[in-house]
Amino acid sequence: MATQAAVLAGFTTTCLIELNIPPDTHYLAKSCLHIAAIFSICSNIACVSLSTITNIWGSGKALRGKDGSMDEAVEGINSERELIFRTFAFGLCGNLCTVLCACFITMSWPINFFAATMVVYTLYLIYTNAIRIQRKFHMADVVRLDDLTAFPTNGNSNGNGRGHGHGISTASTNTDVDSHSSSALLGHRGRSSKGLLDV
Repeated sequence: MATQAAVLAGFTTTCLIELNIPPDTHYLAKSCLHIAAIFSICSNIACVSLSTITNIWGSGKALRGKDGSMDEAVEGINSERELIFRTFAFGLCGNLCTVLCACFITMSWPINFFAATMVVYTLYLIYTNAIRIQRKFHMADVVRLDDLTAFPTNGNSNGNGRGHGHGISTASTNTDVDSHSSSALLGHRGRSSKGLLDV
C-alpha cells in the first residue's frame, strides 16, 4: 500500500506543478484545486511514512525481541492497519478531487461536465465496492498467533507421561514374563535330558 500511495503522491505533485491555470480562473476554483492537491499529497506521504515505520519496527521486534515479542508485534501491526488504510483513502479521495477541480479549470463546457461526472462516478464506485469487499472478507473470529504456537499444558504432559510410563511398565512386564517362560522351558528340557541319561 505504501507503493501505491507514493505513486498517487507523485501524480498529484505533477498535476500541481505542471498544470497551467488560466489567468482568468475564478479564485474559488483555484483555491479548491490547491487545497485538494495539498491534502492528497500530505495524506499519501503520511500513508507511506506510517507503513514504512510499522513494517520496520514491527518486524524488528518480532525477529529480535524477547520471548513473546512475536505475538506483540503481530497484534501491534494489526492495530495500525486502520490508520494506514484511512490515510490511503484520504489521499485517494484528495487525488480525485484534484482531478475534478482540474476538469472545471482547464476544460470548457460541456466537456468539463462529462469529465466531472466520470470522476464523481469513479469516486462513488471505489467507495461502494471498498465497503462491499471489506464486509465480504471481514473476519469476526481471528486466529491468534499464540493459538498456532501453543504447546500442551502440564496436565496433558503429565497424562502423556503416565501413558508412556504405563506402556514402559507393560513392556517390562511382558519382558519378565517372556524371560520366566524361557527359563521354565530350559528347566523342562534339562529335566528331560537328565531323565534320558538315567534311562
